[in-house]
Amino acid sequence: MILIHRTDTLVKLILRAILKSLKITHAGIFLYNRSKGVYILTVSRGKKGIKIPAGFVKLSKESPLIKYFSDKKYRLGEDNLLIAKRVKMSLRTRRSIEEEKRSFLNRLVYLMSIYKITSALPIFFREDLLGVLILGNKLNKEEIHPQELSFLSILSSDVAMAIQNATLFDQLKFQLERNQTLFLQTVSALAEAIEAKDRYTLGHTQRVANYSLEIANCLRKYRRLKNWQEFKENLRIAALLHDIGKIGIPENVLNKRSPLCEEEKELIRRHPEIGVEILNPIKEFKDIILGIKYHHERYDGKGYPCGIKGKKIPLIASIIAVADSFDAMTSERPYRRALSKEEAIRIIKENRGKQFSPVCVDAFLNSKIVKG
Repeated sequence: MILIHRTDTLVKLILRAILKSLKITHAGIFLYNRSKGVYILTVSRGKKGIKIPAGFVKLSKESPLIKYFSDKKYRLGEDNLLIAKRVKMSLRTRRSIEEEKRSFLNRLVYLMSIYKITSALPIFFREDLLGVLILGNKLNKEEIHPQELSFLSILSSDVAMAIQNATLFDQLKFQLERNQTLFLQTVSALAEAIEAKDRYTLGHTQRVANYSLEIANCLRKYRRLKNWQEFKENLRIAALLHDIGKIGIPENVLNKRSPLCEEEKELIRRHPEIGVEILNPIKEFKDIILGIKYHHERYDGKGYPCGIKGKKIPLIASIIAVADSFDAMTSERPYRRALSKEEAIRIIKENRGKQFSPVCVDAFLNSKIVKG
């Protein structure tokens, strides 16, 4: 149980084991949902017993079934076991039960009858009531043996530990996914900030990201890429932010309609390094920065900002270089009209091994960008 990190899978496993061992009509677990502040019947299992859809039944903390275990004043005896038959007998025979408690127990019996609960056991983690295990009738109509209930009582501590463990993993996964969503939203906002500054590149960053992922998917078919999921995510972010350094370039240079002078070209060539300066404080961006810094390097060593060549250029940057060039050639610019798709493909093919990495060009030519 401890090795299972999905709460729903864990609960199914526990209930399947209980049904098989005790041979009862049905069993279920009310699990506490922190965000909603209620106990939700996560799973109800059994072929012959009551069928309740997951999440359909919710009990508040004030429900008699929950209150019985969370508030000791309502219990009958010292143990944590709740047996419907025992409660009914106490109501008939014990006249000393005060009116408030008697009313509470009557409501408890009624609630147990609705869901055909013969027995219930609490699932405590330290002082917290994580949930309540409910049991139906035995298939052979006999009562559940005290030894079986004692075993379940002991088992409940292990169940509590496993559920707590699985719940923490669920919460961690939720936070990671939530943070990832927020993170990607921030990245998209940064990408939009770049495009807001350079009105001629509207949609460019998203297209480069899409092209880059297509090239990488095709490249993966005939070249093994380590840590594929991580590489793909880093590539997507690097492609979205490859031009972030343009935030530091004057708008009159970015949007100039006439050809740039040498001084202005030098300013433009600084944008990869400016991008690195912007993102360097984020230590998680170490691999992403490689794509941003080197996406204007050439395979023959004539690129910028460092003039590195061949396989010294990181693969993430080589992929973005092809995607970036293809989109730039097929998009309108203030100083020239867009090239046709066929013309852009021809130029990239001609520059295989010169401007562009041969493996990246081959992947590009076999991708959906060209063949789709």
